[in-house]
Amino acid sequence: MPTTNPTLLRATRGLLWLTLGLIIASAFIVAGVTVALVVAWPDVMAEIRNSPMFIDATTMRFPLSVLMLLLIAILAAAGYVIRQLQALVASAAHDPFVIDNAARLRRIGWALVAIQLLAIPLHWTASSIAKASSDFSQMGGISIGSLLAILLAFVLATVFEQGAAMRDELEGTV
Repeated sequence: MPTTNPTLLRATRGLLWLTLGLIIASAFIVAGVTVALVVAWPDVMAEIRNSPMFIDATTMRFPLSVLMLLLIAILAAAGYVIRQLQALVASAAHDPFVIDNAARLRRIGWALVAIQLLAIPLHWTASSIAKASSDFSQMGGISIGSLLAILLAFVLATVFEQGAAMRDELEGTV
């Protein structure tokens, strides 16, 4: 049985916790901005009218609300992915080729699909309220890297399923 690198696993666990913390902090920031937008909407509209980034402040309330909801949903899905990765890394220290890890990888793949599907209306919404020249209008959209990550998650899930089945078969013959 191959040996694991405990330093690498500890570093990975630490990075996953850091990432999860950043996702949670981002979700609180988005929620706080959403509340601030609701409370201070007249002041926000005055600032948006003077901003060179946005198109029309009078029609932005609904698209901005949709944008905030999409961001919260994407952050929730990203947090779910990180929790699944944490469970995967925890089991990798002992026995990685178990059927639970295949299921985790498949759940990661589906969460990545959800994130990618949410990124499409996020892009449409951001580009509808921001001028094309602004970075804000480029938010979201289809990402080749994300599509490759989705494929990788599903392929690895199949590999882990096969690995677990082969090991169970081998243990049954010994």
